Amino acid sequence: MVIIEKSIIYLITKNILLFLLLPLNLIAQETLFQFKVGKETPVQGSKRHVYQVKLNKGELLQLELLQKNVDLQIIAFSSSNDTLQLFDSPNGVNGIEIVEFVSEQNQTYHFEVIPFIPESFTDSIRQKHVKKINGSYLVSKYEILSSIEHTQLQHARKVRKDSVINWIKNKSITLKSVKAKKGFEDLMYLKPILKDIQVVGLGETSHGTKEVFQMKHRMLEFLVKEMGFTIFAIEASNVGCRSINDYVLHGKGNSREALTEQGFWIWNTEEVIDMIEWMRTYNKTVPDNKKIKFFGIDTQMVALDLAYKNVGNFIKKTGKSELLTVEVDSLFRELSAIADRSDLSLQRQQLYTLLFYLVVNEFKLVNKTSRAAYIGIIKDVRKIIQGVEDGDRKFGKSISFNPRDEYMAQTVLEILQNEKPDAKMALWAHNCHISKNAETEITGKIRPLGSILKEYIGKRYYAVGFSTNQGSFRAMNRNVNKGKNDKNTIFKLPPAKQGNLDWYFAQVYKEIFFIDFVKSLHPKTIATFLSQERKAYSCGASWSLDYGILPAFDISPSKSFDGMIFIKETSSAVLTPAGEKEIEKRIQNGK
Repeated sequence: MVIIEKSIIYLITKNILLFLLLPLNLIAQETLFQFKVGKETPVQGSKRHVYQVKLNKGELLQLELLQKNVDLQIIAFSSSNDTLQLFDSPNGVNGIEIVEFVSEQNQTYHFEVIPFIPESFTDSIRQKHVKKINGSYLVSKYEILSSIEHTQLQHARKVRKDSVINWIKNKSITLKSVKAKKGFEDLMYLKPILKDIQVVGLGETSHGTKEVFQMKHRMLEFLVKEMGFTIFAIEASNVGCRSINDYVLHGKGNSREALTEQGFWIWNTEEVIDMIEWMRTYNKTVPDNKKIKFFGIDTQMVALDLAYKNVGNFIKKTGKSELLTVEVDSLFRELSAIADRSDLSLQRQQLYTLLFYLVVNEFKLVNKTSRAAYIGIIKDVRKIIQGVEDGDRKFGKSISFNPRDEYMAQTVLEILQNEKPDAKMALWAHNCHISKNAETEITGKIRPLGSILKEYIGKRYYAVGFSTNQGSFRAMNRNVNKGKNDKNTIFKLPPAKQGNLDWYFAQVYKEIFFIDFVKSLHPKTIATFLSQERKAYSCGASWSLDYGILPAFDISPSKSFDGMIFIKETSSAVLTPAGEKEIEKRIQNGK
């Protein structure tokens, strides 16, 4: 009986293997497709679509598939089922997959369109991922160029490529160092460009890149000393950064404890400490009207403890009222500990009720305290509400734009309004937030911070993007099988792929440079290059060793930025001891 069972298992296994080894075109004979421009095809689960294309030697197939809510990869096979080429851009579940395939001989090729499923996914994670796949793709381009047309295209592309590289080389200004305290001779080129600017946005390729952080410190030094800037603002907790401002202005406390209070591990680095200490040293040497102030502009549910405490104390001081139906202390304890943010509608409603009470009873509350105390509490409640609205995933799905960037922009404008009329701000945030292009997406939503500032202050906003060709950066590693961050690690970046924006910048053989997109007229070839989308290295606070792709996103240089700073090779930021402890705490809490 045992022998019979083993024989059956052997025959079944053998037949499965034979089936898997069959040529692809034999397996899929009944399901072969033909590419047709304008045709939209649904994709569900792990279903694959196989297309047949007949090509002559030297011909070029140009194919573009517009992904809609599904991340695709396209694999080219020979007629004998040899895998020839894989096409998969790091553009997530929406965007265009571009295929350019050159035929090596006369034959019929097969192109398999299949949802991307990371190899690292375990069986259970894989099954869950596959079940969620439900999208489509549209054939937006399908063209076959003859060998002669292909050769002509290659020549034309080379001419355009060379002209773009020469333009970058001629228009870019070499910078001698990323480090502060190196003088401003090389930066003086920026004075006429920035003379009428009120807010200079300083982006970054990642939230963990040392040389980018250092260069932003150097830019701040230049803007303060040479351009009269007196405000520094950063993508960190507005409430949590108050201690840093107290330190740089008045020397209260110390820089390391103040930096830790802002709650973001990404800024708890030695590079940021160096900048804060420079600000403190500079402020000691100038009168009050020239001192540089430090503000956070972010609205996430991070480092709100001071706001909770302030509001709670204010309610106690003004006396319990039957008009206030919210138990403030218990609400704030709940918000501090809450882990599931899938639906915060109840907490948001309680906060709205609290704000309503404060506004309706303004006269009584001001009379019991002071106008300044009342205004401060209203501000704190607003920041709490903004954080909860940003954190509420259900609420986020109901609106088309990113509430976080909307509120960060409002905070920037409030700060400018409260300072002297001619106040100027250096604004530190990620490239995606700094972008002036309203179509730039952040976590799937449009209207970044920079685009909103452009709406309000127009040409007085100048966005500086950053670019790097290779190196490394620091980020949290997302363990896709466990569904959480499991460590903080160093991610490597190889030299940028040919044709990417970073690659173009690297071809001019300058280690560091600045290039302006606004102050000069561009020939048609250059204008086209600057307006087209190209991949560029980009990462936020986390990435994954499991993804199997490099972190990048599409940039239209002149649509997103007014100018850019290129640093050819970068390395990872250096965490402070407190930054390392913050990471340990986050990992323990599964964040």
